[in-house]
Amino acid sequence: MSGASQLRTAVADTSALVSLAVPRADTSVDTDSGPDPLQYVLTSCEVSLPPTVQSELTAMADYDDIHGAAASNVLAADSYYAVLDPYDRSDTPAARPAFGLDDGKTDGIVLANSLGVDGLLTDEFGGTNFALVHAALRGPRIASTPRLIRDYARGDHMSSTEARRLLDCIGSHRSWGTSPYVALIRGQLEP
Repeated sequence: MSGASQLRTAVADTSALVSLAVPRADTSVDTDSGPDPLQYVLTSCEVSLPPTVQSELTAMADYDDIHGAAASNVLAADSYYAVLDPYDRSDTPAARPAFGLDDGKTDGIVLANSLGVDGLLTDEFGGTNFALVHAALRGPRIASTPRLIRDYARGDHMSSTEARRLLDCIGSHRSWGTSPYVALIRGQLEP
């Protein structure tokens, strides 16, 4: 990631954090020698999340599947992100606004707007929620897992082949298989 598009500060929601942590949770992927997108994000930018996202991750960590393992991986990396209550800030509403989104995503948007971060890490790129998230953000851009992986490949943090493997791995666990959004991002990788 280079230039003005580099993500230096971000607020993350549950969906993006779990997606980013899937490769480490998938035993067929070697993130010790290959790229680890969760590690890249947590060490390359300042990440914050609201307490509702941490609660969602804690609940998900009890699942006996790849999503539970991914959520556990995020929670284990808690020294690399800050948990901040958006409603403890003077420049936010006293109560959760009604954006028509789940509590974690809504709180993430409120926190992202309040902190003035570069981006909101979310994987809400399908359906009508994307438009709602986009409309509710007052400055931060939407940063999805597929775009982050593409940008890491463009910035030479990984090869295009590694990026495709990560997109395939995450996509197989996150139901991205037929997503035109992911197909478009994938098509933007170098051959």
